[in-house]
Amino acid sequence: MRSWRFHGTGRPLTQDEVEVPRAGPGEVVVDIKAAGLCHSDVGALNASQWLASFPRIPMTLGHENAGLISEVGPGMEDWRVGDRVGLAPVMPDGDAIGYGAWDGGYGPKVRATGANLVRLPQELSFELGAMATDAGITSYHAMVTVGGLKKGMRVGVIGLGAWVRSARASPSSKAPRSTPPTSTPPPGSTPPRSGWREWPSPSPSSRTKTCR
Repeated sequence: MRSWRFHGTGRPLTQDEVEVPRAGPGEVVVDIKAAGLCHSDVGALNASQWLASFPRIPMTLGHENAGLISEVGPGMEDWRVGDRVGLAPVMPDGDAIGYGAWDGGYGPKVRATGANLVRLPQELSFELGAMATDAGITSYHAMVTVGGLKKGMRVGVIGLGAWVRSARASPSSKAPRSTPPTSTPPPGSTPPRSGWREWPSPSPSSRTKTCR
């Protein structure tokens, strides 16, 4: 199959022939229906300081993906060929689809583990499912998981970036206040995500490309 491959900063992606992925134990193969373009991908193309997140070159980028399962490996009895899924990119060991050892979704198929799979309901498009895997989860994690926001709270949201992601509710006002991070992450790094098996319906994103 042919995928869009990253060869280093300052060089364009090229469409190259690559081996078709196969599902090993605890893995599936997903036919990509939508793949989003993240700023870390753009950064890697334009600025060399992002390269620490991409130690294996050439590789296929793309960590915001959604599609249909086309192959199921041993030990994955909860999943079936044809299941609609989004792919939360981060692995339990900290690696991620579209970064280290795992090729991403800028191609027809991608290999993934059970830790990555999230079922997409029929009413959620592949485009929105792909966007939710990174941009949607990041903002939801900041406001709800870390910030503790609840229905009925009056809040203000200041878009300072994904890493200003701690919002704590004030007991007196029930309104959150932002808490800056104590350290700056390396360029292109992705905060850990765990326990994601259902996503809220996100807003449309112009960054997501449909793969046909």
